[in-house]
Amino acid sequence: VGGIGEAGVRELVEFVRAGGTLVCLNGSGAFAIEQFDLEVENVVGELARDEFFAGISILEVETSEHPVMAGMPERAAITSSRSPVWRLPEDSDASVLMSYPANGVPLLSGYLLGEKHLHGNAAALSVPHGDGRVVMFGFRPQWRGQPFGTFKVLFNALLVGGLDAAGSDRP
Repeated sequence: VGGIGEAGVRELVEFVRAGGTLVCLNGSGAFAIEQFDLEVENVVGELARDEFFAGISILEVETSEHPVMAGMPERAAITSSRSPVWRLPEDSDASVLMSYPANGVPLLSGYLLGEKHLHGNAAALSVPHGDGRVVMFGFRPQWRGQPFGTFKVLFNALLVGGLDAAGSDRP
């Protein structure tokens, strides 16, 4: 009832600052952006449904060579379920783990309205915070049939976070 509260949020922020890894799935990235004061923008968060909509759709993304993406192909499929789409400021220390193609229609299955809002933006990020990091997946890597393609990134995020608290993933 009521979630972790203010004291829990402070403890979580301190955990990450001290070298921990927080992994956020889909919409929970909004919590991290707000509570950790991350410089990450959800470019579709305020758009009306007639401007952007991807209900439960399978979308193509491009993966980086970041350790969290170990075992993933250069192009992968993710399931979007009213998922966030992120943009970073140009001077960001964050790493883009997965991004939507810069042009074209990334829709593989389902429904997508407003694909221009995806072009070149991030589907997954690793954002440094103190000595730790917040790994944000703008989808649910563990959801239904998707684990066969994306479950490994969830485990990779936990493993990589523990390997180098100094942030070897920073550019």
